[in-house]
Amino acid sequence: MSSQEDWQAIILMSETYTRMVRAELSERWEKWSLDLSNREMYEVIGALLARQVTLATQLASVPSMWNPHIAPMILRTMTEGYITLAWIFIDPEDRSKKFILYGLGQTKLQIEHRKVDLQSQRMDPNDDPIIEAMERWVNSQRYTFLTEVNVGSWSGIDIRTMSQEAGCKNLYDFAYVPFSAATHSMWQHISKYNLITCTNPLHGYHRVPIDSPDMLIEPDFLYRAAKYVQESFTLFDANTSITVSTPSAFNALVEALKEFGEENNSTAEQPSTGATEHTE
Repeated sequence: MSSQEDWQAIILMSETYTRMVRAELSERWEKWSLDLSNREMYEVIGALLARQVTLATQLASVPSMWNPHIAPMILRTMTEGYITLAWIFIDPEDRSKKFILYGLGQTKLQIEHRKVDLQSQRMDPNDDPIIEAMERWVNSQRYTFLTEVNVGSWSGIDIRTMSQEAGCKNLYDFAYVPFSAATHSMWQHISKYNLITCTNPLHGYHRVPIDSPDMLIEPDFLYRAAKYVQESFTLFDANTSITVSTPSAFNALVEALKEFGEENNSTAEQPSTGATEHTE
């Protein structure tokens, strides 16, 4: 295949995945029986599931981000999203409410920080449209004066413990932690991708900084994003007893990736099974 044909195949594969995975999300939401007496659970779980789809489809839509610089940051967010979803499903009613209250509290804290900053500039916070909008958003769910600010973890435990309790410690060890190195620009990441050895032997082969914007795209990153969405769907289905008839976007993507690899004489790295990252 020519470079142009390769690119067209990648775009088609990404667009097809996006269309199919959104259809899967819609069917699951439509089949989930809504109980308005427990709306927090539906809103939190629905939003987290949609968030997984959003992250995967956004990654899919920009193939230039399928590289070790950008993709791991998205995948790290997705692994945390799965762990959060799995932990909430253990006690969905109570934990969904905690999740919401923490978010409202953090917004209230932002409001207070902004007020202090404006006052330091001798400006009136009451005239600030940003504060007004933020307070309106909080008050639409819970009055600001009743909202507590929690400066710790929303769950009361760290993400590692959450993964243990939710039965997905492997995902934490083999995906969340490695991807965190890219997210936080840790040495084990930047030394590999933002340094090269100096060519002057008189300099003792020290390493110098480099930006590498022209890295080859790695479809395996898209595969992993799609896998995390699929595992989130599987988790949702298991906890809601929902069965969907919409074709699997993940299965279709895997077949497309295989075909793409074969047409390129199998020189491209095939998507790994990710066995060490299985959440179950």
